[in-house]
Amino acid sequence: MGKSKLQIPKVCKYCGNTFLAKTVKTGYCSHQCASSASNDRKKMERRQKVLDKIKAAGTEYITITEALKIFTTSRLTVIRMVHSKNIRCFKTSPKRWFVCVKDLEALFPLRSKPIVVETPKASQVFDMNPKNCYTIGEITKRFGITESSVYKHIRQFSIPIRQIGNYVYAPKKEIDKMYNNKNARK
Repeated sequence: MGKSKLQIPKVCKYCGNTFLAKTVKTGYCSHQCASSASNDRKKMERRQKVLDKIKAAGTEYITITEALKIFTTSRLTVIRMVHSKNIRCFKTSPKRWFVCVKDLEALFPLRSKPIVVETPKASQVFDMNPKNCYTIGEITKRFGITESSVYKHIRQFSIPIRQIGNYVYAPKKEIDKMYNNKNARK
């Protein structure tokens, strides 16, 4: 299997560095960034699940150990906050402390970025006039990629195609947008 000739400039979703992606789907500059992003996402999901469970149970106070599982802080910081009266607390024994969930949420927010809900895109009408389209052969020459890669990307991004005689046409706007028109060979 041959190597991809694509080199699409992108910005890493985790570290923010720019890099040259070899596929259209690549979002991270390295395996380390992809793993770190995945681990962070899983941690946040676990924390949110535990917090939702606590809220569903209706408990207002949790143990410090439970607080450490949910919020990114240390035991010493929580105890320091209790002593400075920033967090309400009560003790059932010298080693068993219960802290207020609402106070912890105010001091240590769970999410650093708000959740963005994407609205579904409206259906788009494409101009499939051969003047406004590339043939598959033109795409392979212009962007220096194989025919099978072009078809794969067209299927992957749901780009419409139209066959007239022996030629298969795809809209120029969508193809240029997909390949960012950065590595076009003129």
